[in-house]
Amino acid sequence: MMQFLNMKSQKTIRVNSAVIIPALNPILALTDFVRALLERGVPKVIVVNDGSDSSYNPIFHEIEQMEHCTVLVHEVNRGKGKALKTAFTYIIEHYSYLDGVVTADADGQHTVEDVCKIAERLSLKENSLVLGVRNFKESNVPLRSYMGNLMTGFLFQSLYGYNLQDTQTGLRGIPIRELIWMVETSGERYDYEINVLIKARHHKVSFSTVPIQTVYFDNNSGSHFSTVRDAIPIFLRLSSGLIQYSGATIVTGFIDIAGFFVLNSIILANLSAPVRILLSTGIARFMSSILNFFMNRRIIFADKGKLVSSAVRYYIWAIILMIISSSLVYTISLFWGINESIIKLIIDIALGFLSYQVQLRWVFRDTESIDANDYFSR
Repeated sequence: MMQFLNMKSQKTIRVNSAVIIPALNPILALTDFVRALLERGVPKVIVVNDGSDSSYNPIFHEIEQMEHCTVLVHEVNRGKGKALKTAFTYIIEHYSYLDGVVTADADGQHTVEDVCKIAERLSLKENSLVLGVRNFKESNVPLRSYMGNLMTGFLFQSLYGYNLQDTQTGLRGIPIRELIWMVETSGERYDYEINVLIKARHHKVSFSTVPIQTVYFDNNSGSHFSTVRDAIPIFLRLSSGLIQYSGATIVTGFIDIAGFFVLNSIILANLSAPVRILLSTGIARFMSSILNFFMNRRIIFADKGKLVSSAVRYYIWAIILMIISSSLVYTISLFWGINESIIKLIIDIALGFLSYQVQLRWVFRDTESIDANDYFSR
């Protein structure tokens, strides 16, 4: 029988967090895992039976008989995200006095020692989301896990500004006060966990990381993650920030292009080309920028900093962007004999990707939350 690692009773650690384990057809060693957690001083263990086959009932029954354990049941499989939200709701209703919760998997990937390390960190730094991160460069890591984390990590850093070593980790420490918005976060399956990371950024929740053992049993055969069914929603959700930004850009860009066309072709048509293009670009950009600023600040980047500071940085960047845009439009128009509005449209689409990164990392930068890697350098 496959065994969870580090089952031996060690020095009891004083923690004040519950451990939540969503389980679908779990391995037999789950009971030993739960028992070892209790021996280490975990005050409460909640296991969610997410529609497991009836042949696994003895496992859940044995856990339910343990003191300080509760088994919550979904009659049919509803997904890992839903299982976590069911447990979060139960914690809010019955154990709101705890520091928080630690989520762990039921497939043998997480050790008792690592769960307790996360719980300890959670007690020490209650205002951060604690992530147990694995080393994906170890030889026992399945290729699909390595590639999946590489892609999601790159996208998360590019689109949300955090360099997380392990975006797929199921071992997380969550402060009790953050559970309310997590219950309301969308997602029923594995996409829920990436949604939480995205929402954490919007809620200005900082991340701290704890290195954990990289454990894969039988090439991760116990995992219920589906490459097609689960991976595609995750990548779509990761891209949602850029999609929303693009939508806001399209709306305000239409105002910008329309204003530029009217000014450049009609109102300021008698001016010399350099002056006409510069003024048309500046006036049109100012008109569209007001709407764009508030859409980006509230919806896209969820900036909760000082309005004036964000506005100053935004318009400094807008001026720089305007100069770059008008210079390129003028220069290219000298060599390409097409309408200047079309040239501007092409240039602004290209500059839009650069602008997203500047706004994410400087204009609406998160001055309260910290990058996971920065935590250890403080």
